[in-house]
Order: sequence, then C-alpha cells, then structure tokens
Amino acid sequence: MSRGLSVFGASIREAGDSLRKAKLRTALGVIGIMIGISSVITMISLGKIAKNQAINEFEALGTDMVVIRESFNLARSSNTRLLKLEDALMLQHQVAEISRAATRILNHGDFQYSGRKIGNGDIQGITESFADLGQFVLASGRFVSDLDVERYYAAIGSDIADSMREAGVFDIVGENIEISGIVFTIVGVLDRLEESYRLPVSFNANNSVFIPITTSARLFGNLEIDTVIARADDGMHHETVTESIETYFRGRSPNISLDIITAKELIAQMEAQAEIYTLLLASIGSISLIVGGIGIMNIMLVSVVERRREIGIRRALGARRRDIQVQFLVESILQTVTGGAMGVLLGMAVTYAICRFTGWDFSISMISIISGVGSAIMMGLVFGIQPANQAARLDPIIALQTE
Repeated sequence: MSRGLSVFGASIREAGDSLRKAKLRTALGVIGIMIGISSVITMISLGKIAKNQAINEFEALGTDMVVIRESFNLARSSNTRLLKLEDALMLQHQVAEISRAATRILNHGDFQYSGRKIGNGDIQGITESFADLGQFVLASGRFVSDLDVERYYAAIGSDIADSMREAGVFDIVGENIEISGIVFTIVGVLDRLEESYRLPVSFNANNSVFIPITTSARLFGNLEIDTVIARADDGMHHETVTESIETYFRGRSPNISLDIITAKELIAQMEAQAEIYTLLLASIGSISLIVGGIGIMNIMLVSVVERRREIGIRRALGARRRDIQVQFLVESILQTVTGGAMGVLLGMAVTYAICRFTGWDFSISMISIISGVGSAIMMGLVFGIQPANQAARLDPIIALQTE
C-alpha cells in the first residue's frame, strides 16, 4: 500500500512537471475542457432557472386558478352557445370545490373623450371578483362592483388613462368617457399590468375598459361568455376540480363541451417539458465537452510520441508498464480537473450575466456542478486511457533509440 501511494505521489509530481514544461499544449487542453464544462453548467442552470421563472408566474396568480371556456365547435352556430351567463354566475355557489369565480363577456370598440378618439380596445363586462382573481392594482378610484347593476360605470386601463392625460385630463376619476358611443363615468384607473403569456388567460388590462357584466349584456346584446376564471379550494386535485365543473355545467346543458384549464395541470405539464428541455440543453453542451476530451486525447498522443526517449529511460530504470500508464492517466486527469474547475467558475459567471440581462433570478443547479466535475474526471479517464496504454506498450529498447 505504501509503495502504491509513493508511486502515485511521484506520478502526480511527474505529471505536474510534464504539464508545466508544455505550457501551451496544456493550456489548449484545459481551455477545451473549460469551455465544455461551462457549456454544460450554463445550459442545465438556465433550463432550471427558466422553469422556476415560469412556475413563479403561475404562483403569482395562484396555482389554484382554473380557466373555463366553451369549446369551439364548427358544427354549432354562434347563436347556440351553451355556456349561459346565469349558470356561470352561480358556479361558486353550486360547486363545492370552487371558492371564488369571475365571469367575463368580451367586446371590442372605440373610446372617446370630449369628442376626441383616445383609442380602441377591449370592452370587458366582468363581475367584481375578476379584479381580485386577476390581481389588478388600482392607481386611483375603485373597481366596478356587483352592486353596479346595469350602471354606466367603468374602470379603465393605464394606456387609456395615459391618452386622457395627453388630452389634458389629470383628475381622471369622475370624468366621462364614450365607449362605442355610450357615455360612462370613470370610477377607477388601473395600474399598468404586465401581461404573462404563460398563463391560460389574457387580460389585456392596459388597453381595456371594465364595465359591469349586467351593463355589457344589456347594451351590447352579447350574452356569450368569453371566460370564467375560478379559484379552487386549497388542496383540491386538479382532476377532481375539472370533473366537478364539468358535472355542474352538463347538468344544465347536457351537450355542452368545455375547455377547463387548471394552473396545477399546466405546471405539471410544464415541469415535464422543462425536464426534457433541460436534458436537451445539457446534451448540446456535452458536445463541446466531448470535443474538448478528444482534444485532450490528441494532445496526450502527441506527448507520448515526443517523450518516447523519456519513457524508455524510465522503463530501463525499473518502471513498470503500470507506472507509465498511471503517469499519463494522471496527466490527463489533471488537465481535465483543472479545466473542469475553471469551467464551473466560467459557467457560473455566464449564467449570472444572462440572468442580469434577462431579469431572471440567479441560481446555480448543484446537479450541474456535480455533473460538470464528474464529467471532467470521466473525460480524463476515458480520453486518457488510449494515450496511457500506448505509452505503456512502448518497447524500451526502441524507445531509447529514438532521437
């Protein structure tokens, strides 16, 4: 055991001396491994970060969110919609798994102030809880209420408010706005809302006006429900919630066909897709790592050719083939481990820079670091075996005759 440790220690010292003598060649090998390891770490970490960012967006509105829409059916004309307003309004009272629900009727029109067009966008007839479920924030005033039955009140988005300010209005609450030729009193102004395209519903709040759903149904004659947003009770499985909602609506319209999307279901699907995506990114990064390993093998093969005389002298002085083999393997592993350590630092730096640029939360996957370092050691062994075996098989007599 002591002789083995002594030989191994001597091999490390010899390997270090050999690598220092060939600085340029060593640097090239180390750089190749460094780039490969950094690619693996960056790719895996970014995949994990992207998944966490997407999950955070869902959690911002709640993982218990449920979005309900009537399925589009080419065989059914638009005047035979089966998702009825009165059924949607009673959802939270009739389905035990639902704690809150909000209904939306969607129209589109022009907006005018004092005879001047200030924009066009969505006219969203909604129930009061829509603002809470959508996490709208008021800049001033209040949101429309369920008590505003058939009243001409409106809450406006930030883009429309900006247009009114450009028209010279600064105290917007209390002013009148024409919505498709109908005068409404503004009761509230919303803060700007960043739209999330990962969520199963689009709010388009910045360029919309929100009016009571009863007013929308009466004025526009449109009773077609665009979307029902609901919040499930805590701890309810998404399949149970979906089944209960379908049972409720089919009890009122047996032929109804619904698209029911739950945030938990989307998160589960997204996590599965993210794992595949991360694996794909890691595979792409591994290509550069393999290229770096091949570079190490080529460098070591050149080193064997250049050091034939050195190998012959060592064999003549009593070194065994195993000793020669260990020395070259140690040299290969030293290069890959050094490149691996530098690659970890470079991968962390690149990941941090990308996160700063994109605004994502920076984090490093420990799996990526462990896999990176482990891959570096494995590369050293795999791509160092052939040069080490070639060096060990050299005939000492022929090696000593080499000039």
